[in-house]
Amino acid sequence: MAGWITGLIALTAACGMHIASTQLTSAAEANNRRPPRMMVALVFGQSNAANFGETRHTAGPNVHVLHKGRLYRARDPLRGANGEGGSVWTRLGDKLIAEGLFDTVIFVPAAVGGTEIARWTPDGDLFPLVERAIEDVHRRKLKFTHLLWHQGESDAMLRTHPGEYQRLFRAMLAGIRSRGVDAPIFVAAATRCGQYPVNEDIHWAQRNLVSPSVGILAGPDTDLLDETFRYDGCHFSKQGLEAHAQMWLEHIKAHLPADWMPTPAPPAPKP
Repeated sequence: MAGWITGLIALTAACGMHIASTQLTSAAEANNRRPPRMMVALVFGQSNAANFGETRHTAGPNVHVLHKGRLYRARDPLRGANGEGGSVWTRLGDKLIAEGLFDTVIFVPAAVGGTEIARWTPDGDLFPLVERAIEDVHRRKLKFTHLLWHQGESDAMLRTHPGEYQRLFRAMLAGIRSRGVDAPIFVAAATRCGQYPVNEDIHWAQRNLVSPSVGILAGPDTDLLDETFRYDGCHFSKQGLEAHAQMWLEHIKAHLPADWMPTPAPPAPKP
């Protein structure tokens, strides 16, 4: 993990000129307090990572999406995911900026609703989406700082064996690592959907994948968000999207370096 932290700090320092060249501005750059901090996150999985939320949201000007080589303002539905509704990621981006944790956030979505983990391995039909996302980032001379994985509801319904789920996850991650991505992956616990209650086996598999020494970290436990946070029993309502984003924020904050101080808020205007 120390290597990732060093790389993240170096990346945010090195990206100052790149941000300027792509007109990505930041308050930190403007007042010379320190080099700008950039988060570049692969956000992938199934429907609750893929624009299936109840309400759409447009993020602030420092939150972007990278898709097919181009940067766009982060506006739901996000390019790179197949749903047509709202996203947790636009809300998370705003929270990261508001907390002063990053000056620029770039999401790289690769998410498809109703998909089991086997389809995301190097032998599966969806891994090319991940490959293209990686190629996009490398082509822009960027580097992933975070991988945010939210998937599991389909495997809960299929009753995938927990050991098989873990094997497939590790195969997927090995494929990502072999393509030059060393960022930590945050694994959400996600099995609840509609008529299907929490699947304790898949939940256990997801939580027991966590191994900080190899860059696998715990993401949010969204099984804690019951039907009162879901407009159709499975996908998140406006309230659920906000709660989901807050969960991601807390997990990301918990793994930043101890000296990763927030950007000071601008002084309040004089009366």
